[in-house]
Order: sequence, then structure tokens, then C-alpha cells
Amino acid sequence: MNILNSQSLLKYNTFKVDKKSEFFVDIHNEKELIKVLENRNFSSMNKFILGGGSNILLTKNIDGIVLHNQLKGITIKDEKEDKLLIEVGAGEVWDNLVQWSTDNQLYGIENLSLIPGYVGAAPIQNIGAYGVEIKDVFHQLTAFNLHTTKKTNFNKSSCQFGYRNSIFKNQLKNQYIITKIEMYLSKKPQINTSYYAFKEKIKTFNEKNLSSQNIRDIVIDIRTSKLPNPKNIGNAGSFFKNPLVSKNTLKKLQKSYKDIPVFKNNTEIKIPAAWFIEKGGWKGYREKNCGVYKKHALIIVNHGNANGEDIQALAKKIQKDIFNKFAVRLENEVTIL
Repeated sequence: MNILNSQSLLKYNTFKVDKKSEFFVDIHNEKELIKVLENRNFSSMNKFILGGGSNILLTKNIDGIVLHNQLKGITIKDEKEDKLLIEVGAGEVWDNLVQWSTDNQLYGIENLSLIPGYVGAAPIQNIGAYGVEIKDVFHQLTAFNLHTTKKTNFNKSSCQFGYRNSIFKNQLKNQYIITKIEMYLSKKPQINTSYYAFKEKIKTFNEKNLSSQNIRDIVIDIRTSKLPNPKNIGNAGSFFKNPLVSKNTLKKLQKSYKDIPVFKNNTEIKIPAAWFIEKGGWKGYREKNCGVYKKHALIIVNHGNANGEDIQALAKKIQKDIFNKFAVRLENEVTIL
């Protein structure tokens, strides 16, 4: 275990912002984690958990020690006739897990293909895409308290999952590091093609015989056609959450915009944030070295050498303009540090 000081985080965040951490260490197993947490030189320091760096915007250097989660492994914990219970190290790349799942003809997370980041971030964010969220397959996770080193299991209920939300973004924010998660994957076909973007794509398939790999291929095709690859252009995916609005707010908006896209369930009314941003004239906008992606209004990009402060300033401009025009507040999905 090698603890580094004054470590550049440029290659550890997908926005490609060059900030530094005071100290930095790769954590490969729980023993290494406990050793760092109990080290008297670091016990009183601020601790920041870093996974794939795909949902953060760095606007300053990080004081204290960065714990880079590198706990790996995919293990079958239990097998029943119709499903598997798997345990996955929090430092696994999320999309590698999805590929493993489809390679093994399992179902449940194929709609979440190509989401960047590590497995440990999935329950924190309750990641979701194309009609599926991680909570739909989640069983439990294991986490260590950063202050007491106590090991705790959190079941689905105790995680308090919400829309791109969990207890780890609220009451327990910055208090735990997740080391592994458990989830159920189905051995029998359970295809979710409810999302509107699937309708045209699945016409070329016999829907009754769609495999999880077919769905993964469709999702990858959709995502790569409109979302920028962080390897080529700095970004953190969706910068804003899709806003939840009241019935009254929706009625007011529909008076002026009859074509406004709406997603409803029994309790929520959701409107795509990208719709507001595009209607507001921001799609393709650029200032300094950052801007809004020309193919998808929900993505803020680093065109090269932009700093976190410039990206944050642009995001705030967009939020203010959308509120002034539509009386709707856009919340950040990206964590800003």
C-alpha cells in the first residue's frame, strides 16, 4: 500500500479537471482500508471516497486523504432456480459488471449499460436509465464507518433509495465507504422495453426472443449516438436531475408548451431536464473552454483545459435562466466539490 502526497486527480475524474489531493491511496481490500482508517496520521483527517470519478466536479484541491476504491471481484453467493445472488466489489467498473451479466445470460441490469463509474457509486446515486434503477435488483451492501471503522450491512430499506438519491447522499453523507454490494439477477428473461427510445430499435427484433445482450446492444447504440465519450471529451454524464413537478406546475407549462414531454407514475410527474435546457436555447452553447454538448442538452462538457469553477459557473447560469423562464429548478446530479 503506497500513500502518495500532492497527487494530481486529472486522470481520476471524467471531467478532466486538474486538481490535487493532499494525500492519496489505492484501497484493494478491507484490511488495507482499516489500516488507513486506524493510522494516527490520518485518523483525524478529512477522507474523500473516490471511485471512477464519473459523477464529480472538482472546483478545488481536496484536503485530507483520498481513498481510491479498488476492491474487486464478482462472486455468486447463492443460486436458485430462477435467480442468482451475486456479491460485487465496490471498485469494479460498473459496465464490466453489466457485460459479465449479459455474458452469463442474466437479466436485471442490462438497461444500465455504459453508465460510467464504479459499482460502489451505484447505490449511493441509485443509478438509473431506460426505465431501470439499481434499487430494482439491490439486496444489500457492506460499508465501513470512516470514523469508527465499524462494519455495517445496509439492506434495501435502510438505504432509503429515491430518485438519484439514497441515505448516503443525505444523513450518512461522507460517513461511510462501501466495500461490496449484493444484488439479485434473474436467470429467466425479464426484459424492460418500456422506455420510449426503445420503440423503434426493437422493431428489428422478435420481441419475444430478446436477450439481455440484445438490450445491452440497443442501449449502447442509443447512448453512443448522443452521449460524448469521457475518453474523448471531458464530462460527467447528466449534469442535472430530471425535475419532479406538481400537477399545477405541469398545467401551467402545458398551456404554453403543448408538446412538453412528461413521464408519470402513481406518485411523480417528471419532465426531462434536457427539454428545458434545449428550449432555453442552451444546447450547443459554449463559453471559455466549456459548454453544453451539441447532441444532448443535459451534458456539460470540458472542451479542453476548463477548470471546475468555470464549469460550475456555467451550470449556475443555466439553472438561473431555466428558473426565470419556466419557474422550474434544476438540481445538480453531479456532486460538486
